[in-house]
Amino acid sequence: MTETSNNPIGITVDTIKDALRIDGSNDDALIQGYIDTAKDYVSNAVGESVPMHGDTKYNLAVILLVQFWYSNRTIDMKQTPYQVRSLIQQLRGEYWQ
Repeated sequence: MTETSNNPIGITVDTIKDALRIDGSNDDALIQGYIDTAKDYVSNAVGESVPMHGDTKYNLAVILLVQFWYSNRTIDMKQTPYQVRSLIQQLRGEYWQ
């Protein structure tokens, strides 16, 4: 299983590849870049109070965003998927200070 030291919540390249039914390792670096960027995107959208360990909504938002970016990388994307926006809003409500 592909793990990185800066990936404490367990979202791995293999997790994404399983979800997208991808075999082979040609896009591993691309997928890892999407994972890192999606984690930052969701964290920044929610705020500093987001737990980085084990929140299932956070994990799902990151996974959905990575899947969306990977599946739509050849088109001009202007909007974040509704499911990701909904999860971000729920996280904001849970971790509002």
